[in-house]
Amino acid sequence: MKLPAMKLIAASCMLVIGLGVNWAQSSPDPLKNGFDNPPESARPRVWWHWMNGNISKEGIKLDLEWMHRVGLGGFQNFDAALQTPQVVDKRLAYMTSEWKDAFKYATTLADQLGLEEAIAGSPGWSESGGPWVPPSEGMKKYVWSTTFVEGGKPFIGTLAAPPSSTGAFQNIGIRDMIGAPEGSKAPPQFYAEAAVVAYKAAASDVPLESLHPKMTASGGTPNEAMLSDGDLEKATGLAIPAAGESAWIQYEFAEPQTIRSITFVTKDPDFITAMVAGISAPDKALESSDDGQNFREVAKLSGGSAPEHTISFPAVTAKYFRVTFKRTPPPPLPPWASGLDPASFGIKVGPPPTEYQIAELALHPGARVNRFEEKAAFTPEPDLYGYATPSVAPSDAVAKSDVIDLTSKMHPDGTLDWTPPPGNWVVLRFGYSLLGITNHPATAEATGLEVDKLDRRFVKKYFDTYLDSYKETVGADFMGKRGIRYVINDSWEAGSQNWTDNMIAQFTKRRGYDPVPWMPVLAGQVVESSEASDKFLWDFRKTIGDLIADEHYGQLEETLHERGMAHYGESHESGRAFVADGMEVKKLNEVPMSAMWTQVPGVNNEQFGYNADDRESASVAHIYGQNLVAAESMTAAAAPWAWSPSTLKPTADQEFLNGINR
Repeated sequence: MKLPAMKLIAASCMLVIGLGVNWAQSSPDPLKNGFDNPPESARPRVWWHWMNGNISKEGIKLDLEWMHRVGLGGFQNFDAALQTPQVVDKRLAYMTSEWKDAFKYATTLADQLGLEEAIAGSPGWSESGGPWVPPSEGMKKYVWSTTFVEGGKPFIGTLAAPPSSTGAFQNIGIRDMIGAPEGSKAPPQFYAEAAVVAYKAAASDVPLESLHPKMTASGGTPNEAMLSDGDLEKATGLAIPAAGESAWIQYEFAEPQTIRSITFVTKDPDFITAMVAGISAPDKALESSDDGQNFREVAKLSGGSAPEHTISFPAVTAKYFRVTFKRTPPPPLPPWASGLDPASFGIKVGPPPTEYQIAELALHPGARVNRFEEKAAFTPEPDLYGYATPSVAPSDAVAKSDVIDLTSKMHPDGTLDWTPPPGNWVVLRFGYSLLGITNHPATAEATGLEVDKLDRRFVKKYFDTYLDSYKETVGADFMGKRGIRYVINDSWEAGSQNWTDNMIAQFTKRRGYDPVPWMPVLAGQVVESSEASDKFLWDFRKTIGDLIADEHYGQLEETLHERGMAHYGESHESGRAFVADGMEVKKLNEVPMSAMWTQVPGVNNEQFGYNADDRESASVAHIYGQNLVAAESMTAAAAPWAWSPSTLKPTADQEFLNGINR
């Protein structure tokens, strides 16, 4: 089972292909001998999880001697925790003196046995974070505020402050299924200013409130003000209808009005709630009507994984608009979930909800960039090419010449003294704050912020601190050519970062133009044209992808080489995990790596959702001259002891066909 930010490991190992042929001949066959006693380079490795301090020297000795006895070539060590009970008399907490003594013993014994040793890139298995990362060096996202200014007369006042809370988007809190373990520190806060820009609004882009719509609902009394207050955490309720029926919120105008887009934020039931309570996320749609009786669909409000959704469509003129919430049946229980206890994963499931929770629901007469939240990398959406922004007339777009950089004019206290030209102006104050993502799943003692992946200064400091702690543990002679030889990065489960301290300078350097005149696009505005705005957001994502590869993985590679060490690295696994290019990331590994989980239990049809990851790794090795292609292999969840060589073999065969050789 692979849930967001969750990996349930029952069996993970690196495999190597072997072919034994018993020729009828008297002389020893080198091919058969190589199969019976393969060289070290051809032996499989194993993942060795130290779970929640359940460690003893006796256990270490038994594990390592077993690895050597059965012919493994080495191990990759993860210090982790996932609701793991204590089964030893004394927990050995991460990096305490007792833990260090045990780890040094393990490293010394592994060296004596000739086992290759690697450590993960952080406590837990994702990605590069720990309690030594200060708030100013954590992963960040951009935030913004909006202030409306009347042109042609002086404006002297304080610009609205952008949200500074730690979380996924604007003032939305942390979205992490696992989250920090019990006993961890509360997430810190951090905020810094980025830029201030003003733009002249198009004549068609008027606030919905100025059109005085009448709002009604199918059930309950949704708070109309709450749906457009910009607070994305506070939600109002809409009564859940009977199975197969729809609930709705309707806007009625005195005269037909033209609408071009909609923004909404809902708190839909999550996957576990849907399975356990039988209440799934509803199917949502925007409909329009001329008479309030006969409605036609304008747009489906589905797809995408961003915390907020903006959907644009060709302009529609009508007197009535409504958003429908159709109740859908709960998803069928997959075979692996039979008897699943969410509490075993630290997930609390309350009584079935009676209302759909809606935090924001805003119709826009003005043009907006279609799905700008996904395009601006608030989430690693797999394919954005189907989400082109509908074309708009030039008069409905913001002219690039009507975007003014006011960054130098805002005082440190947020005040602005500016006289805009005639027209209706909007001032956007951009800043950046923390995502609050932590390394996981780790013990409370080892949990902290994931480091900013877009700035090599912070990445270098992080890895120097991390690797120095191991150097102090095992000694300089046991890092590099012997002892700890590799760092392994598991599949990326650190979410999506879209800002860093020097983002504007990095964009300008890498894309060759100043992004500031285009920054209204980051708040959903169409600048110049729909096509030009989508292109800017492509450049924005490309810059982030380049920085992930160069500033994170590139710096890690440099740090490891300085210490005589090398790198195994996964990236996407079963889907798009970040906005970077997996090949650009994996080329910065001595051993490009992927993952291949076992088929779903109870399904007599091998299901391989990871072929692309395998083949990407093999392609990287061919292109960039790496000889080895590794894979986290035959990972499973549920029925952990139900596998056998015959049921595992199809998965292994598929890996070999995909180009895996470790």
